[in-house]
Amino acid sequence: MPTKYERLIGDYCTAHGVEVPAGFARLTPSQYAIIRTHLTPPKLIAKTWFKTADLLYYIEHFFLPELGTALGDSIRILDFNDGEKFTYTGGKRLKKVGTFSIPNETKAG
Repeated sequence: MPTKYERLIGDYCTAHGVEVPAGFARLTPSQYAIIRTHLTPPKLIAKTWFKTADLLYYIEHFFLPELGTALGDSIRILDFNDGEKFTYTGGKRLKKVGTFSIPNETKAG
């Protein structure tokens, strides 16, 4: 049976035409996810994060060197626990830029 976040992220991707990589479910999906929006179709990163510090580390060590100044236009950071969208602002910081609807579920999963 899929975990809570696997269901929420999978449903979001299906509804928004986002490609889900084959290894996504094997990695135990968690609260924070990144979608590469500059690809056609947009593509979910298989790895997800529970802690913002780990998410920021990944952005700064993998995406920032690859995308540089195009980073903000190339990825979407989503919090599937609180239904919030973020952008990376540099200096180990995220800025809330919006919200999205997620089904009201229990925290179990």
